[in-house]
Amino acid sequence: MKNSERLPQPVKKFGSWISPKNNVYVVPLIIVVVMFGIGEIIRSGFAASNNIGSILTLSCILAIVTYAQSTVVLSGNGGLDLTVGPVITMAALIGSSVCMSSASNIPLGIAAVLLIGAVVGVINSSGILFAGIPPLIMTLFMASVVDGFTLAYTQGQTVPSMPKVMLMIGRPIFEGAVLRWLLILTIVLTVVIELIIRKSKTGKSLYLVGSNRRAARLSGLNVNKEVMFAYIFSGMLSAIAGFLLVSYSGSGMLHMGDSYTMTSIAATVIGGTKMTGGEGKISGGFLGAVIFTLLNNLLVALGMAAGVRTMVEGLILLLIQLSYTRADKLRQ
Repeated sequence: MKNSERLPQPVKKFGSWISPKNNVYVVPLIIVVVMFGIGEIIRSGFAASNNIGSILTLSCILAIVTYAQSTVVLSGNGGLDLTVGPVITMAALIGSSVCMSSASNIPLGIAAVLLIGAVVGVINSSGILFAGIPPLIMTLFMASVVDGFTLAYTQGQTVPSMPKVMLMIGRPIFEGAVLRWLLILTIVLTVVIELIIRKSKTGKSLYLVGSNRRAARLSGLNVNKEVMFAYIFSGMLSAIAGFLLVSYSGSGMLHMGDSYTMTSIAATVIGGTKMTGGEGKISGGFLGAVIFTLLNNLLVALGMAAGVRTMVEGLILLLIQLSYTRADKLRQ
């Protein structure tokens, strides 16, 4: 067919990229702006550049965990990883004990936590694929195993603090700067993860597997390989999050990662990843993480007690899950 005979291509309307239907980032961005506005009304200075930088930095750990959860959800078939929280705790405590406050041990500490995360991912995916255990049950079982292993390893004792160079990740890149080192590191990690999931052969295959596993098998894809990749990748990202969390906080404690399990699931949905699998953008999880961090800060600004904050956050999580998974039109 000659160029003159080609069918005309549809012309995109100017500004169509800001439509919630065409861009999954629009609604979360609007929510973030509105929440900062509400915070400024409640407490002057809430939307100041320094506080914005702090909130974005606090969101980083949850963002990385959300990327882990999103990868598993993308694999479809009810994929879910309830071990992300326990893996965070295990990586934080074991990573700091391996480093022993020495900067020269940081590479060994990183290697140790990555190996731990990968092993958990292998066990999770093996139980799901070869034993036929549903993802929810398998990862719930493994969460208990990981918690037990962490307790046995530490024997309830405190662990050494991280090397001083790692304790600096929460500080500004220079005096008075809004950007913190942890935020920059997370942005770089986000770009790398997005490239792996969206551009690599394995990542593209993961979307196909998540959309329709039977069709993926008929097309010649190794479904088991893709599912194993998802859970191993999730375990490793959760381990990285734990290593960064203990570096940011300065000390580790049992169950310090537990709260990230449920919030990572909700942040995954807000970020645009469908719970049915096969559709979504990993990087959208960063906005979901920012929203939850903002929510916690708003509740603190309102002077709510810790117990009340937990209750309100739980109710809001439930409403978000209902609106995003059962009534998708509300988001559009």
